[in-house]
Amino acid sequence: MDNIDMTAAVIGMNDREINELIELLATEEMTITRPPRSGLIMMTVKDSFDTDFHLGEVLVTEATVSVGGNEGFGMVTGEEPRKALARAAADALLRAGRPERLCEAVQAFLSDAQNRQTAQVAAEAALTATTRVSFDLMPGA
Repeated sequence: MDNIDMTAAVIGMNDREINELIELLATEEMTITRPPRSGLIMMTVKDSFDTDFHLGEVLVTEATVSVGGNEGFGMVTGEEPRKALARAAADALLRAGRPERLCEAVQAFLSDAQNRQTAQVAAEAALTATTRVSFDLMPGA
């Protein structure tokens, strides 16, 4: 899974993409060892002095799936049980490494999703950049 942030790719997917990923993963026998459940985790960030700061709690959904004895874990932000299951199932399948053709298809699907999301963020950034004002170039009063 070179350069694929699986969690970010799954979180950024819409419902149609999640359904496609789940259909792709459903071709392999899997066991849900811990069904999706919601919880809260503490979000810790670094402040300007490089000191840990507890920003607050974040709602997450987590699930665990097993494929051929390999456990996969999925945790996503928000109340998203299907995304947590898809993330866990993809993790378990890729850890198992078989069937190889399915692993390659899942990696390609996740990579394509991540590339689409990156392109969308870049397009939005470019659109926003066109509204930037340079006060240095404005005539002085």
